[in-house]
Amino acid sequence: MGQRSQIYIRIWDKYDDNYKLYAKYYDWNYGERMISRAKHGIEYIKTHLKFIDIDSTQEKINRIFDVNFDMQDILLTSNIIEEWIEEFQNNYKANEYIFEYIDNNDGKLFIDITKDREVKYCFTDYYFEILTPTKYMNWDCPEWRDSKYQTKEEIQTCKNNINYINKNAKLMTKKELQDFINFDYSKQICELAKELRIKVDKKQIHKLNMEKTKLEQEENDMSEMEV
Repeated sequence: MGQRSQIYIRIWDKYDDNYKLYAKYYDWNYGERMISRAKHGIEYIKTHLKFIDIDSTQEKINRIFDVNFDMQDILLTSNIIEEWIEEFQNNYKANEYIFEYIDNNDGKLFIDITKDREVKYCFTDYYFEILTPTKYMNWDCPEWRDSKYQTKEEIQTCKNNINYINKNAKLMTKKELQDFINFDYSKQICELAKELRIKVDKKQIHKLNMEKTKLEQEENDMSEMEV
């Protein structure tokens, strides 16, 4: 079975006075590969924060997560929002499909660039349990520290990437993740549908109430484990 995961990048655009969401579906993006994309993506974002409201910068941030700099690889990802408009709007509500109903067996990464220009993030499993970078690795690749499929140098690179993420981005809270998932993205969805010349049933666009999901569980201890 192929490795399936999603990365969600949200950027507050002061010119549009709204959030712009990039929702991306990945094959073969797991474990240290997801960590690598998070590290280099966050690094790129922080380097270009002062240009964050420029459309071309936002699109570059979207694309930078397709590149695995440590393994010198690029994945061809799909646009989940566009897929919903073209194929699935009659079957699912927008937020449900975008965040919940995509095949997943290697977790999710959320990146949020806030109105105050903070860079926040979290990894989750497929039940939206918030995971730190180390907890994500322990969940997705339990024996990663002693993996026979990786060299010592590759394992150390993963540890270095984890340290970078911990020091340079803020872990989301349960409420912040709920706000990210429940946000009303209808303006962006309708604009994209217009570009695609596809009619959207506005009754199918809504704010998903994730409080009925696994996010109801008690907050886990978010203290970072030693790498």
